[in-house]
Amino acid sequence: MLAGFLRKKRVDLVKCLTIDMHVPADADFVIEGYVDPEEDFILEGPFGDHTGYYSLADYYPRFHVTAITHRKNPVYLTTIVGIPPQEDAWIGKATERIFIAPIKMTMVPEIVDMVLPVEGVFHNLVIVKIKKEYPGQALKVMNSLWGAGQMMFTKMMIVVDEHVDIHDPLQVALHVSQHMDPLRDITYAQGPTDVLDHSCSRMAFGGKMGVDATVKFPEEKESSQPEGQFMFSESEISAITGLVGSFSELKSCNTRLLSLGLPLAFVSIEKSRKNHVKEMAGQLLRNAAFAKVKMLIFLESTMDITDIADAVWRFANNVDPRRDHIDISAEREGEVNHVAFDGTRKTLAFDGFERDWPNILASDIQTIDAVDALWPKLGLGEPIVSPSRKYARQLYGTGAVADN
Repeated sequence: MLAGFLRKKRVDLVKCLTIDMHVPADADFVIEGYVDPEEDFILEGPFGDHTGYYSLADYYPRFHVTAITHRKNPVYLTTIVGIPPQEDAWIGKATERIFIAPIKMTMVPEIVDMVLPVEGVFHNLVIVKIKKEYPGQALKVMNSLWGAGQMMFTKMMIVVDEHVDIHDPLQVALHVSQHMDPLRDITYAQGPTDVLDHSCSRMAFGGKMGVDATVKFPEEKESSQPEGQFMFSESEISAITGLVGSFSELKSCNTRLLSLGLPLAFVSIEKSRKNHVKEMAGQLLRNAAFAKVKMLIFLESTMDITDIADAVWRFANNVDPRRDHIDISAEREGEVNHVAFDGTRKTLAFDGFERDWPNILASDIQTIDAVDALWPKLGLGEPIVSPSRKYARQLYGTGAVADN
């Protein structure tokens, strides 16, 4: 159906040789077979996946191959997946563009546009632009989309107004920071998650977060929180970095977004005990230095948190927002409400997390060196530094599953 939609003409079909099904007549390869629903599932995996992590081993149906056919001079099609952006990012972008119209026509007519950022790997983050006409409409849109087919797997959803250019991340972030009160406008829920979501405590079931970043109607304003753009002076930013630097377990602080007028900061932490992130969030956000910071995101100490795209990718993968958020109310006049998120790896010892945690996708040094040695013979131009070198120090051991 999708092929016919893209080509604007029907796809010719032929019957398979060994099973009673029809397939495209010009398919490069056809693998025929069957699944016996009465047969025991078999263990498969782990596999490198589009999330940038390994997908954990699990039990799946056994497929019995009865025939393999192919056209003359077939092309063996593959897609390279891994730490975004990879080839599948553009497949996801096409999906995003193609399905906006059906969603608008059938379910959510107030949607103007929608973006699935690459760093969200399709199911972790979506930004929705709506034509808002009544109080509570953003929440209505969230619930509608969480009930729309595979949109039910979406972990975090941000809803903004129709004048926002949602293809400009900075404009989105500025709009969110101006019109979002962390305690009033973030809704937490739970439900189905993608089977590749390794952050939830139970497979395929976990927390979700909806952010209403629309301009509020009078009926929606429940507090006298400061609104408008938040500008941070050099002295205010220095006070924040100085406070962070006073704690030995906090390894770095990215305040670049503060200098752009965004009340959001990233902090890397070396966790060493239970409730460590919660304790640090309280000590930082209750300090006067953080009076204007609405959101604080904790990430692992091995990360380069100056890379915003990487920070968002790791955070979106590692957080169960319902479980991992810490709300802190304003305690001084003119102070904002705060929320902190634990975007670090979860473990049994520190977090009571009982599932395996997958490793990041990266080639080992031996493989990188072998490719580098071959490069001059490949005729591909100037050498490209392997992205895997960047992630070598971030790995959790050498296997597909993190070491304990």
